[in-house]
Amino acid sequence: MSFSVLLVCTGNTCRSAMAEGILRSLIPDPRRGDVLVESAGTAGLVGVPATDHARSVCLEHGVDIGSHMSSGLTRMVLGRTDLVLAMTHAHGEYIASVDPEAAGRTFLLSEFADGSDVDVPDPIGAPREDYESVFKTMEEYLKKALPAILRLAGEGER
Repeated sequence: MSFSVLLVCTGNTCRSAMAEGILRSLIPDPRRGDVLVESAGTAGLVGVPATDHARSVCLEHGVDIGSHMSSGLTRMVLGRTDLVLAMTHAHGEYIASVDPEAAGRTFLLSEFADGSDVDVPDPIGAPREDYESVFKTMEEYLKKALPAILRLAGEGER
């Protein structure tokens, strides 16, 4: 049984799509089967590809999200998830309103990574440089979060 991580933003076409790709790329090969990584958006968009800038910035860093299609956040998705990482405080509040039981396993990405309290800005409609900045921010947070994610995944196997 794998440990599941859900990354959440608004449309699931920029931040959470990129974060899903980044986290998948960071998980060491021997542990890939231990951690299921998904993403979803609070806006309920379904079947929309990641934005051009999100795809190109990720690809430039060796992360391929070319096949990503957006998914809407639902109570069912939250119910099967062990850890929810939200991009903003508003996303966390929305998650709690959809599934109050998920609130206890929902964290702001920055909070889970390093204890800070920082929203990841939305680059939608912004220049490519903003996507690059958001990619680097999320990559840094996810690198810091990875040991805890792998530890939680290992605890789930016991």
